[in-house]
Amino acid sequence: MKRAFLRSATRQHSTLLLVLVFSLLSLIISAQPPQQEQRDKLQNPELKPLKPMRPGTATGPAGFIVLVPVDDRPAVGQFAQMIGAIADHRVIMPPPEMLGRFTTPGDTAMIDAWLRAQDYTRVDALVVSVDMLAYGGLIASRTHRTTVDEAKKRLEFFRWFKRAWPNVPVYAFNALMRVAPTADSRSRAWGDKLARWSELKDYVSKAKNAEREKTIAELESLEKSLDPRVIDDYRRAHSRDLQISLAMIDLVREGVVDSLLLLQDDARLYGLHRQTQRVLSAKLQASRLEDRIPIYNGTDEGSLVLVSRAILDKFRSRVRVAVVYSSDASRTVIAPYEDHPIQFTVESQIKAAGSVLVNDPAEADYTLYVNAPEADEQEFAAFLKRMIAELKSDKPVALADILFPAPHRGGADERIITALVRENLIDKFTAYAAWNTAGNTLGTTIPAANMRVFFRRALFDTPERYARATIAHLEFLLHRFAGDYLYHDVVRFGINAELRKQPTNPTDEFTPELYDRINHEVQQRLRPLLEKFFADHFKGRTYPLAIYDNKPRAVRINELKGLKVFLPWPRAFEVTVDYKFDYSLLP
Repeated sequence: MKRAFLRSATRQHSTLLLVLVFSLLSLIISAQPPQQEQRDKLQNPELKPLKPMRPGTATGPAGFIVLVPVDDRPAVGQFAQMIGAIADHRVIMPPPEMLGRFTTPGDTAMIDAWLRAQDYTRVDALVVSVDMLAYGGLIASRTHRTTVDEAKKRLEFFRWFKRAWPNVPVYAFNALMRVAPTADSRSRAWGDKLARWSELKDYVSKAKNAEREKTIAELESLEKSLDPRVIDDYRRAHSRDLQISLAMIDLVREGVVDSLLLLQDDARLYGLHRQTQRVLSAKLQASRLEDRIPIYNGTDEGSLVLVSRAILDKFRSRVRVAVVYSSDASRTVIAPYEDHPIQFTVESQIKAAGSVLVNDPAEADYTLYVNAPEADEQEFAAFLKRMIAELKSDKPVALADILFPAPHRGGADERIITALVRENLIDKFTAYAAWNTAGNTLGTTIPAANMRVFFRRALFDTPERYARATIAHLEFLLHRFAGDYLYHDVVRFGINAELRKQPTNPTDEFTPELYDRINHEVQQRLRPLLEKFFADHFKGRTYPLAIYDNKPRAVRINELKGLKVFLPWPRAFEVTVDYKFDYSLLP
C-alpha cells in the first residue's frame, strides 16, 4: 500500500487535511473537564489507541479488516461490512457455511483453519467474536456442548496469530451469558421458568425476612418443576463462559490481544450474570485493566463497534460526539433486556467505538439524538423540533431510537417517521437505527455515524472514493429504515399478529413448512414497501461531494439493483435485506 493514499486531489485538499490532523491531535491530547473525567474512568474505561496502520491505495479500498462474527445473522456480519464501507474499508469474513445457522453451531475447526490461511499483509486489523471461535457462536455459548478445556485450546489461535502477524492489531469481543436460554422448540416448555430461576438464584441473597422466605419457596418450586439436567447444563455453561472471559483478560494482560469488549447479553436486574460481572470486575481491577476492558450491555453489535474502533485507531483519530436525550429522566432509565441506566450504555458505546463524549454540541463532529422512555409529550415535541431543525440546517445528526413503543415494542417510533417523511428528511441523517435493544441500536448508530464523519474529514482524496463511501452511507441508511421501520413496525408486526391467531403456530422456531410460508409472505410484503420507500426518498437525488481540479463533483442515485429479501433463521425476528445502488459520478 502506498503512502500516496492520503495525497489530496488538489493542493487545497492537502492543506485542509494537515490542518485537520493537527487540530485532531490537539483535541486528543487535551484533557476533558474534571467532572467528566472521573465519570469516564469509572463508567467508560478508556481503550487506548494503537499504533497507526498503513492506509490503502488510491484506487482500491482505503483498507481491509478481517472479521469473525458471532454468527451468520445480518446484524452481526452484513452490518459490519456495510459500516466498514462507509469509510471505504472492506470487511472480509469466513464463508457463511462455516458460521452455522441458528441452533447449529459454526465449525470452529474450519474457522480456525480459514483464519490461519489468510494473507494479512494488507490487513489493517483482525476482529474476532470469542464466542464463535471458542464455541461456534452466540447460541452455542448458552449450552455446555463445548468443555472449558476445548474452548481454551481454541483460544490458542490468538497466540499463534500474534507470533505470525505481530503488527496486525487484534480486537475481540466476548458475550456474557444472558439470563434466558435461547428461545427455540427445545426450550419452549421451560425457558421462562429457567430464566426466573436464574433471577431468584441471584436475588435470594439480597432478599430480607419475609421476602427471602417467599423467594426460597419459589426457588424450591421451580427446581422441582425443572429437569435437573436443564439447570445443570445452564450452570455449567455459565461457569465455562466465565472461565473463557477470564482467560481473555489474561490474553490482553499478556499483550496477545490488543483490545477486548466484555458485552452483557440480554440481562435483567438479577440473575447469574450479575455474579459473573462481579468476578470479572474484580479480575480487571486486580490486573489493572479496568480502564482498558469495559463491561456493558450489548452483544450483537460488538463487531460493528470494533470495526469503527479499528479504523479510527488506524488513523490515530477520534470522533467527538454530543448527546441529546429526549428527556433528562431518560438518562437513568434501565432499558428492557439491560441492567444499567441508558446513559451508562450510551457513554460506554461511544467510547468503545472510538469516539469521545463532549458536552458542547458546538465542539462535536456530530450530535447523537437518543429517543428514550420517560419523555412526556412536551419534552418529546421539543426534542423532535430541535432534531428536525438541525437536519434542515445540514448539521451532522445521528438518531438512536430506543423508545420501542407499543404495540410492536421493537422498532421505529412512528411519530418520528411521520415527521421525517413530512419534512422530506429521511436521507439527511448521518446515521439511524431502531432495533431490538438499546445496546444494539446505539452500537449500530454510533459506528455508522463515526465512519461517515471521519471519512468526510480525512479520506476524500479522490472523487471515486468519495462517491463509493457516500453511496455506502446512503445504502446503509435505507437499510436501517427498511429493517427497523418497514420490517419491524409493519411487516413483522402484521405477520406475528396473524401467527398468534392460531395457538399452534410457533413464533420462536418455525417448522420447515411454516418457514417456507412465512418467508414467502415476508418477501411479498416487504419488497414493494422497500422499493416505494427508495423511490420516495433516495431515487434520482444528487449529493454533493467536494471540489476536485477546481470542479465541484457530485453523485446521483439512479436505481435499486439486486434486491434480495429472506428470513435468515426459522423465525420472524430478523430479516436479511441485500441490494446495491446504481449511481453516477457527476459531472
